[in-house]
Amino acid sequence: MALVSNRSLCAAALLMASVAAHAGIDCSSSHGGFRFMTSDSWTGTDKLEHFGVSVPFGALGGWLMRDTDHPVLYGALIGTIPGFAKETLDGTCRTDGFSPKDLFADALGALTGAWLAHWAVMYSHDAHSKTIGLQYNNTF
Repeated sequence: MALVSNRSLCAAALLMASVAAHAGIDCSSSHGGFRFMTSDSWTGTDKLEHFGVSVPFGALGGWLMRDTDHPVLYGALIGTIPGFAKETLDGTCRTDGFSPKDLFADALGALTGAWLAHWAVMYSHDAHSKTIGLQYNNTF
């Protein structure tokens, strides 16, 4: 039960931190309706920012889901939640809109973070200790 509570607390902290991480929200209290962004490009620094901000969220989600059968998939889904929330908020702004391309960059970043966490972070525990560290395989 404590594990579920800890994961719920981490998920809540993740959502609260997303407000600070996605600092590009500028609605100026002007809401009304729901809009999709039509003049959005696949290139530019905006997509890199979405990708870069979502990587740590995906890594945290992957680490939280490390004991499940599909930690990368679940971690990517958890890591995409802050980007989805930000895009939904953008959709209600009169000056902006919901961008599926931004959401794709968020999902790709979260997937990358979850995969990196699954591949590189080692976690083990027994009755006497817990170990968290970086793992690597010498395959050269």
